[in-house]
Amino acid sequence: MDENEVYREVEKYASLFLTIDEICILCALEPSQFRREVRNGKSKLAQAYLKGKLESMVQIRRMTVEFAKKGSPQAESLVREYIEKMESNE
Repeated sequence: MDENEVYREVEKYASLFLTIDEICILCALEPSQFRREVRNGKSKLAQAYLKGKLESMVQIRRMTVEFAKKGSPQAESLVREYIEKMESNE
């Protein structure tokens, strides 16, 4: 597997919320090194992991907002939490 393919695979597996250990097994990576890279957040590998994770989170939030707009009390509660978190980060 070439370097770009590893990035694509890491992104794909992170988008499925696999653990770092699981991703490392599937991509033949060293878990402790990969964890360091993710914590640092600056390497291409870490960016691929974070991008995959965040893209799925965006999809889930999009669906949650849609359910809230349709009147789901659970979704409304989650959206309120998202808004509070967003505002506290501004």
